[in-house]
Amino acid sequence: MSDSFGTIWQQYQHGLNYFNRSGLTKEWADAENFYEGRHWPKATQRTKNLPRPVINLCSMIADNKKSNILSGKLKIVYRPSESFGQYAEMATQGANLFTRFSENINKEMKLQDLDDQAQDYATQLGSYIYHFFWDKNITGGMETKYLGGMRGEIIHPKNVILSNPRERDEQKQKYIIIASIESLESVKKLAKKNKMNNYDEIKPDHEIEDEATKDDEVCTVLTKYFRKDGKVMWSKSIKSAMIQEATFWEPQTSKIKLEEEDIDSDDTAEPDNAETNESFFNQQLYPIVFGSHKNRKNSIYGIGEVAQAIPNNKAINFNLGMMLLSVQQTAWPKIIQKVGALARQQITNAPGEILTDYSKTNGWGVQYMQTPSFNPQALQLTNSLMDLTRTTTGSTEVVTGEVLGANMAASAIIALQNQSKKPIEIYQQKFYRTYEKIGKIEEQFFKYYYNDGREFAFEEDGQMNVEQMNGYQYKDFQFDLTLEVGQSGTWTESLSIGLLDQLKADGTIDQDEYIELYPESIMTFKGKLQQMRRKKAEEAAIVQQNASINPPNDQQVGTPQII
Repeated sequence: MSDSFGTIWQQYQHGLNYFNRSGLTKEWADAENFYEGRHWPKATQRTKNLPRPVINLCSMIADNKKSNILSGKLKIVYRPSESFGQYAEMATQGANLFTRFSENINKEMKLQDLDDQAQDYATQLGSYIYHFFWDKNITGGMETKYLGGMRGEIIHPKNVILSNPRERDEQKQKYIIIASIESLESVKKLAKKNKMNNYDEIKPDHEIEDEATKDDEVCTVLTKYFRKDGKVMWSKSIKSAMIQEATFWEPQTSKIKLEEEDIDSDDTAEPDNAETNESFFNQQLYPIVFGSHKNRKNSIYGIGEVAQAIPNNKAINFNLGMMLLSVQQTAWPKIIQKVGALARQQITNAPGEILTDYSKTNGWGVQYMQTPSFNPQALQLTNSLMDLTRTTTGSTEVVTGEVLGANMAASAIIALQNQSKKPIEIYQQKFYRTYEKIGKIEEQFFKYYYNDGREFAFEEDGQMNVEQMNGYQYKDFQFDLTLEVGQSGTWTESLSIGLLDQLKADGTIDQDEYIELYPESIMTFKGKLQQMRRKKAEEAAIVQQNASINPPNDQQVGTPQII
């Protein structure tokens, strides 16, 4: 028996209460504001003249951590988990097929873009959540038409409710609820399709505050995942009704004839229930991956880089604001005059302006008030605070590459690169472990849904190949997976070029080999240059051949001609 919409809504509210009690709601809002440069409160009557400089250390720290974590290109590689005896060849074949198809499908669903957004959430909010689903709007194929494809999205932590936020393993949760904003029209359409009663009576709500949709008719839709006898089930509901009853997450066929299929544009989020094929996973995985950088005590929700840097960023901005205010107030010194000294003359500060002193005394009648000198300790304190913040957050000049010079030796650059990676290696490793979870979820999708023999292309040994994907035939094989991490740092190409220059200078390689090995990302015209050089070489060879057959007259043997 599945939960009612009232029970699901109550579970959602309990999750929101946890966010408020633990201070996560305010922490996330502050982190996003500071990352985006909103550092100062609204001006009051007393502070309306205070300068409001923004030195965005929070953004610099977050972006630096993100760029270092994503510096390597990741590739998921499947391998048979055991020998499988007489089926070893088939198991190896399946592992290779899954590896190639994983690379293909990750490009198709733009997993790198999801990684980029995930690390934004990780550095700002401390946590990131991948959600994978079957999108029925994906169509393709030439001879064999197919419908559907695996897709993913990154969910804001405030929109993911876990049954036990103290449990750090998302697969051990009794349920996971994902909240989203959807139009009233699409909600009614889905409820009608699923034959829900009173779908016409569904009313809009604005339970999730969102500036973009505050004037639209929208509903807060709760997608709930849970397990029954080890099998994953999902349902959809709103505050006042169920719009999709609990459904098993089961295998299905996605081979279709497009001309006979009525594709519903709103039917994109979840897989259909299948009446056949028993589950071949003892414990199905939720299609959700939860990750974080720094662990928070007794909570799955992590600690972001921005939250820890906010107090220091406030202090730096305030110090600079006060220094600017001091300059603002003392840039034009105040004038003191004795009574009647100016005789109603207006001081305009125009260049060359002449004022007459009408005072009757022998002393001064008009003079500047002496202003206090600027305290240099304020600037020194600000610089020290900024340096300490960068040091403690692992964003020093070495890490950000500010000290890397064009004339530095390759070995020195490599040493600095290795040094700069030390503070974020632990975060990289946690991110790689997250990718391993993604790989297992992809394996589940491959076996459950990619059973239609659809074709995909891949490159191997410089050749384009086409293969068919039918993951269901490998349902009885379990695979381990590893990650291949390719280096793609900013200085990788510079080091390659430096090494090529040295090899060419030593005579180890010639000019043609130098051009062939030069990075294509820099020498975008490599192919055209190679073609031009081959043409010149061919022309030179023809000239040389003609010269050997018909040597010049002065080189012919015989009596020289007398002119």
